[in-house]
Parts: sequence; C-alpha cells; structure tokens
Amino acid sequence: MIRSQSEANERLSFREFECHGWEERVTEYDRSWGHVTRAFIPAILRTLPRIEGCRLLDLATGPGYAAGAAAACGADAQGVDFSAHMVAQARSAYPDATFHIADVLDLPFEGSAFDAVVSNFGVQHFADPAAVFAEAARVLQPGGMLTFTLWAERTRNAAALILETAVERHAVIPSPVPEGPDYHHLLSLSELRATLGRAGLDTTTVSSRLQIVPWRLKTPDELFQAEFSGSVRSGAQLRCQPAAALENIRHAMAADISVNYRESSSFIVPMAAYVISASKP
Repeated sequence: MIRSQSEANERLSFREFECHGWEERVTEYDRSWGHVTRAFIPAILRTLPRIEGCRLLDLATGPGYAAGAAAACGADAQGVDFSAHMVAQARSAYPDATFHIADVLDLPFEGSAFDAVVSNFGVQHFADPAAVFAEAARVLQPGGMLTFTLWAERTRNAAALILETAVERHAVIPSPVPEGPDYHHLLSLSELRATLGRAGLDTTTVSSRLQIVPWRLKTPDELFQAEFSGSVRSGAQLRCQPAAALENIRHAMAADISVNYRESSSFIVPMAAYVISASKP
C-alpha cells in the first residue's frame, strides 16, 4: 500500500509539473516547435477511414493543431487539454473546432461519442498513458480509431540525440523533472499491442509506422533555443544549469549540428516519430 501511494504521489507531481510548465510555455512552444509537430498531423489524419463528418477528439490538444487541421477538412473536431492557456490559444486560432479544459484521465464525454481519438505527441506527457488509452477506448464508438504519435528512439531522432549527448557531457545539476512513466516500451510492437489490448482496443489492428520530417534550422543554435524556451521537461533541465555549463551545452549542440547536419547553406535535422493506430472492436 505504501508503494502504490508513493507511485500515486509521484504521478501527481509529474502531472502538476507538466501542467504548470505548459501554462508558461504556450507562445514559446508555438513559435519554436509548432512547425515541427504540425508536420506529423497529415500522417495522423491519413490513418482515419474518413475525415469529413468524423466526430474527432484531440487529446492534449495544446495550441489545437490536430483538431484545427481536422476541422479544416470537415470533421466535427473537439480538443481537450489541462492547460487553460493552451486551450485559450487553440480557441483563438481554430474557431471551427471546440476546445475544453479537461483531464485526459476523466474525459467529460459519454461512451462511444467519437469516431476517432487522436493525440499528437501528447502520450509522453501523460502521467498514466495506459489509463488514458482506456479512457480513449471508452469514448470511441465500436470500429472507431485511436491514433497518436511518439518520438522515435534517439538513434533515429536526431534532435534527441544532439540534446542528450550534450547534456550527458556537460550538465552539472541533475534534472529537476519529476520521474514520469516510461513510454519507450510502446516502441516495441509486442509491448504496444499488449498495452492497447488491455485498454480495450483490437490488437490485430495495431499499426506503428515510422515518419521522418526534416527540420530546416536557420542557425545551428535554433535547436538549443527551442529546447531551452519551448520545452517543459528538457527546458527545465537546461534552465537549472549554471551559466558556464549551459554555455557548454549550447556550444556542443551547435557544433554537432554544424559538423553533422549541414547541407549546403542550411542545417537539416531529421525528426523521427512513430504514427501509431488501433481500432476499437
């Protein structure tokens, strides 16, 4: 009982950390990461049997990118997020979709209310991904589709490799981020099927496809600035470093990009993610 209560407290602190962090990062995230994460939305929408007239729910909608894109294609799109500031941004940017401040673990909808549930890079920010999958299955109608994106392993995802290599070498203060659930097991197809099956989804329909989007950096410093200003978890790890260590990290990241990712007069960092989908029986 003590262990389970401790785990619950840790998850609560992780959730609070995430919520507080995103309340403060709306503008910075939109400016530095929005063009990258939006680029994966067409692959999400391609997994759906139809978009026009589809009742679609976007979990952890953030600034509303996926719900807004679906609404533009004729979907009856709604989005939920625990950040009031994110929801305000989404409502302003995408008036054709409907947005709610809500907890993904306790969605304010009846069962079988949606034809599709999507989440674009939301899963890694959930305190309990398995419980969110079960809640998504609850609000899906039979035959409905769950689709979400997850960043790939750092061996495939260059931005993660560049950042983590520099941090491992030069950070002097441990990350202040509360430990959250490990979502990397979902990169294993067998683990993914088992997790989604326990949530009530059809394991025979599980699909995981690698998608790579090139990030064309204007300068070698752009990735560092995006992580520092527009990210909650990696940004927190950077922002707690003393000035000298932070400068070493920045310099190492810029040097890595300049040497390994230069193409002619620009710098191209491949961003890799899995587009994962499964339907409800």
